[in-house]
Amino acid sequence: MKASDLITILPELILALSACLILVVEPLLKKDKTASVAIALTALLAAGVVALGLSGETRSAFNNMVVLNDYARFFTVLFSAAGVLTVLMTPRYLEAYDRHMGEFYALLLFAVVGMDLMAASRDFIAFYVGLELMAISSYLLAGFLRYQMRSNEAALKYFLTGCFASAITLYGVSLVYGLTGATNYEQVGQSLMASGNTTAVAFATALVLVGTGFKISVAPFHMWTPDVYEGAPTPVAAFFSVGPKAAGFSAILMIFVTVFAVSADTWSTLFIVLSLVTMVVGNLFALVQKNIKRMLAYSSIAHVGYLLAALGALGRGDDFLPGQAILLYLTAYTFMNLGAFGVLAYLKTQSEEFDYSLSDMAGLGRRAPWAAALMSLFLFSLTGIPGTAGFIGKFYLFNSIIRADLTWLAVIAVIFSAVSAYYYLRVVMYMFFREPEVEFATKEPINGPLAASLALSALGVLVIGLLPAGFWSAAQSAWGNFFG
Repeated sequence: MKASDLITILPELILALSACLILVVEPLLKKDKTASVAIALTALLAAGVVALGLSGETRSAFNNMVVLNDYARFFTVLFSAAGVLTVLMTPRYLEAYDRHMGEFYALLLFAVVGMDLMAASRDFIAFYVGLELMAISSYLLAGFLRYQMRSNEAALKYFLTGCFASAITLYGVSLVYGLTGATNYEQVGQSLMASGNTTAVAFATALVLVGTGFKISVAPFHMWTPDVYEGAPTPVAAFFSVGPKAAGFSAILMIFVTVFAVSADTWSTLFIVLSLVTMVVGNLFALVQKNIKRMLAYSSIAHVGYLLAALGALGRGDDFLPGQAILLYLTAYTFMNLGAFGVLAYLKTQSEEFDYSLSDMAGLGRRAPWAAALMSLFLFSLTGIPGTAGFIGKFYLFNSIIRADLTWLAVIAVIFSAVSAYYYLRVVMYMFFREPEVEFATKEPINGPLAASLALSALGVLVIGLLPAGFWSAAQSAWGNFFG
């Protein structure tokens, strides 16, 4: 191991060492977990700053297994931001359940390390190590409220489906290794290009697609998502809805564009078909949900459908606009979805009677006007109302699909996006125009770290929505640096 290798993975080293430090100091702490929270926040901020500080050149480590360039840096900063927002919304929530322990923040940091590795990997071995590090940490986070049956159920379902997904992915990778004798993305891609798009290559492509599709909640491999989101602690569900999904897309973009370029026609068609199925399943099931967490779970599946449409467009030509649009959309989605879950976390800390049902949201505009206003902003953004991050993300995403001569697919995506307005705006209607069936008051205003999380999420939604140029430039730089 050379010093340059350590510099390349410095953001991940900071996170991993900080997670170990939290585990060391945890036995020394009593009920006050301020130190654990401070270490986690410092580590996440430091990882993002260090990644930005190492910009300007491409660095590789461990015989080109891991690469730190603008693409990896983009996701490192995005994952750090998602981690910071999740950490800020967590303390008050866990205190309400008397489960505020430092292990939570250590697991979160380990999950972010795995996500970083997935984005920076240029080798199937490094990719799989990152995937499993993220997955194992996620299983434990899902069951963190271990005295609750729903949390245990969520962890078990996530673990079982995750094991199947990992096995299928590994089977596909093993076929690729058998065909090429290599695990490095570039070497595998060159070897497959020389051999042509054989049946074996198409089968390996499909296996990797199915395995990674489980991780990002692609229908029909989405079955675990609503149950896990509903049963997991709300800050964990918030993190699951953005972090692992973005990590999955970072790896899928890398693998399919570089490794499976020879079978682009095959996977492009598969992504388009899965996009249609995912949009239908996500939106139609979200329409009938009365539980807000399950509604947001199905809506996250619908958003994956929009992203899959852009992935399909990416395999249809030399225009890399869909890739840039995907990066921007993932950024916008991170802020608006974390914000929506953050409001739910606040409401749960205020009343034991709050059960995330649609009827519990009735009259919120009168009982907690700031919470209702913030929730409305995030739901407007998820709908794609102009002036919000969601509108900008969908504009660039659908435009990139049209540029790939898939206008019909873009029209279908727009129609389903309009359908989503019903279940998003229905929540707004309940908050401001319905009287509550059971009256309960909030005990305290939004304050402390949770207020900071919601404020940063709202700021992100508005800044991307009103001043998107900087974020679009960052997405262009990230995509062009690796693929240009």
